[in-house]
Amino acid sequence: MDIQQFKNYLKIDTNKFNKINLESLNHYIKRFMYTVPFENISVQNETPISVDINDLFNKIVHQHRGGFCYEMNTLFQHYLTEKGFELDRISGTVHTPDDSWSRDGSHMTTLVHLDKSYIADVGFGDLPTEAIPVSSQDDVHIINDTNGNYCAILDDSGVIHLQKQIAQNHWRTSYKTNDIPREWDFFIEHLDFNEHNPNSIFVQKLIITIPKQYGRVSMSNEHLTITTQNDKQKEAVTHDNYKFLLKKYFGIDEKITILES
Repeated sequence: MDIQQFKNYLKIDTNKFNKINLESLNHYIKRFMYTVPFENISVQNETPISVDINDLFNKIVHQHRGGFCYEMNTLFQHYLTEKGFELDRISGTVHTPDDSWSRDGSHMTTLVHLDKSYIADVGFGDLPTEAIPVSSQDDVHIINDTNGNYCAILDDSGVIHLQKQIAQNHWRTSYKTNDIPREWDFFIEHLDFNEHNPNSIFVQKLIITIPKQYGRVSMSNEHLTITTQNDKQKEAVTHDNYKFLLKKYFGIDEKITILES
């Protein structure tokens, strides 16, 4: 992996942000998330997923693609390690839209240790473009982002609840995790499930999303949705327009099998 080329692709300001601190970490997260979309096109196209660092670098930097948590967070962890950050690869269990829970520990995320521990997750699809400090229940630190308000609360049992504000007095846990470091082998079966199993949401439908300065753009095999703080607009996705939309909003030039027929 060519670190300099990676920084150039993300447009990282190496003169201003080159220290092992929160300011630099937030800059790296923001540049990664604004550049690299969360997407499962490879899964939809039944193209094998590789988590080899050089393969990930080629896919994301050379092919201008994205990926899901195992790909995006693995590459970002490698970059942070090269920059000298102390971090742990940890697992999370996702709270699904139907109010159930994903396979236990199937999400991969990153815990960075600075003055305190921070969730630095670039591979989830709905998180702020900066690190989220792990807070106690008595002193919650809220991150205000264009796409909403977020926090990460450590409960008495050692579980971290990463939450998003849904209404004025209603917070919903997006996923729960802890500070147990995981070797990559822990995620092999989870990657296999999410890549191949018919019950995996990534197998069931197309998911592409990226944050923007004004909000977020998301795309399924049916709709493109542009969300801002005050508005949500939808456009139908068809065989005739999907490539244009992919390129315009996500910078991706790729065929998607389900939309080709």
